[in-house]
Amino acid sequence: MIVEATNLDTLKQGNVLVDFYSTTCAPCRTMNPILDEVSKEMPNVRVVKVEVTKHPGATYAYGIRCLPTVMFLQNARVREIAQGLTTKKNLVSMLQKYVVPAAA
Repeated sequence: MIVEATNLDTLKQGNVLVDFYSTTCAPCRTMNPILDEVSKEMPNVRVVKVEVTKHPGATYAYGIRCLPTVMFLQNARVREIAQGLTTKKNLVSMLQKYVVPAAA
């Protein structure tokens, strides 16, 4: 399940894949179905979308310079970053370094 960030404190606990995006960014929109598939394959990772114009402080704090940027946080610690359009395979591989996939 993908959720829109309303409270950025939700990024501080557990395994969180954060999608920094803009509604005017075409590659960001392309990421939506990819992130949906990742959230289904890795249910023990929360997928949270952060709209950069609504959360400029988070954008600055995490050093976001291009969109889309997908960042994996584990207990508030940045573990991996993928900038630009990426694939489901790349994201799942990135997550599997830190998180065991849920049993089928």
